[in-house]
Amino acid sequence: MDEVVDMATDDGPPLEVSVDDIVASGRLVQRRRRTRLAAGLAMAAVAAVAAAIALVPAGHRTGKESVTVAASSSAAVAKGAAGSLLADRFEFTFSGYSVGPVHVQNPIVAGNAYQIAAVTVDGTTDGRHPGTVSDRRDAKPRLDATLTLYRPGAYAVQRLAGATSTTVAGHRALKVEHHQSPGPWLRTLAWEYAPNAWAVLDSSADRADLPTMRQLESTAAALTGAAARPVTVPFRLSYVPAGYDVFAVGDHMTGSLDAVGGPSTTQYSGVFFAKSGLPKTGLLGPYDNMMWGAFQIMISANTPDAPGTPGCDSGLCTRLADGGKVTVAVASNAGSLSKAETMKVLNAIRLTDVQDTGTWVDIRTALTR
Repeated sequence: MDEVVDMATDDGPPLEVSVDDIVASGRLVQRRRRTRLAAGLAMAAVAAVAAAIALVPAGHRTGKESVTVAASSSAAVAKGAAGSLLADRFEFTFSGYSVGPVHVQNPIVAGNAYQIAAVTVDGTTDGRHPGTVSDRRDAKPRLDATLTLYRPGAYAVQRLAGATSTTVAGHRALKVEHHQSPGPWLRTLAWEYAPNAWAVLDSSADRADLPTMRQLESTAAALTGAAARPVTVPFRLSYVPAGYDVFAVGDHMTGSLDAVGGPSTTQYSGVFFAKSGLPKTGLLGPYDNMMWGAFQIMISANTPDAPGTPGCDSGLCTRLADGGKVTVAVASNAGSLSKAETMKVLNAIRLTDVQDTGTWVDIRTALTR
């Protein structure tokens, strides 16, 4: 998995993203999140998608040329300035922090290309906690926001269209804002925290001031590294199909692994496995859960709202563990694995204590194949 497969040519022209692209992408993301909330765990298995999907960030045409950022690293970025943010791909390298009403949570997704944390603002809700119809009169404004820390070369900043140059704590940066009624206010702030490595704050909000671009800039400037923490999972796995390796891990998150809404009390662990050729560079956003040819292990609580049903159906194979309290599932997207292979993976999972994170296993040693 260490080989790099580029999605975009560094010395080619930047790919402009139109307003229609952005609005359509935003609506698509919202529809996916609503669908996942309604349909539950099995959605990752029954949706057949023909290609890997990279989410389009919030950019728009301004009638001007796109801001082009050279592929080479900026001299303004000191090589040792963010060393603690650059660790092994399966380690979390920053912790949650707050800047006024904006709160960056601990990262809960990490993998070959990025790590992701949810971002919240006081007085808002998110796509995973939208409330019920009866709550709408007093509903909080909705905000789906994340901080994504990309590994060197992973983020295709040269493809970010309609952006304005700025700086964040002395680092070069780009910012984009867009709103087309009745859609959400979309904002993206990208800054080079280390040579050729970019961090990105993305927000999609019901209101123009939640958060403002100035608040995003202040939040970005406050990002610092922390002692690296290994990404852990509540299981060991003795079988992985040939050609697959871990691409991303969710800590108390399954399904999309986009970190929106933060950690779940009923979702323990989600692990994406992808074929080794899946691009890790040229990205405009995290991969969706419907990656072609991928499969996911999902460990969650067996609850009345999300009951686990043992057996296999449409690429999803499930068993119950811990006296029926825990659902263990393997979702094979678009038929990437046969039923026999999916069951072989399912039966190779040996749980630790899902309630005691002290028993969880470093993902780098959890695969005992």
